[in-house]
Amino acid sequence: MNRRALSLGGFVLAGASQAVLGVFQYATGGGPADPLFSVLAGVLLVGVFGRALVRGDDLNGLATRPLFVAIGVFAGVVSAALTTVVLLSA
Repeated sequence: MNRRALSLGGFVLAGASQAVLGVFQYATGGGPADPLFSVLAGVLLVGVFGRALVRGDDLNGLATRPLFVAIGVFAGVVSAALTTVVLLSA
């Protein structure tokens, strides 16, 4: 798998996890503002990085830099793990 797909895929996964967590917070009676911001942030991440991932864009070379790849993969793994823990503990 190439570095562009890893980095952008990690950010897409982080955004999707954030959106799922916001929907879950809203469904369980969280405050009206916090879940909304969570869903909006998740949709924004999925929109920006998902669009670049689908189009094959590397964001002017940024998506292939090793630090960006590490941050993208880390963000995706941590977000998915935390969302899983929150959903399973409820």
